[in-house]
Amino acid sequence: MSGECHYCHGIVSGFERNHIVLDGHADHEVYVHERCAAGNGLIEKTAGPSDEMAITCPECGAVERH
Repeated sequence: MSGECHYCHGIVSGFERNHIVLDGHADHEVYVHERCAAGNGLIEKTAGPSDEMAITCPECGAVERH
């Protein structure tokens, strides 16, 4: 599963660390590098000991947890 980053248009692979695929919230997929998402204010760290983060879809505003 790979595609083009929503922001920088570089390749995003769903299998690489720091590559994010938003596909669990609607009928579209959004590919984004973690650095691009963070630079655009889309990432929020969740409370707790895990590394989970809430990521806002830049197309529709839905939030996914990764």
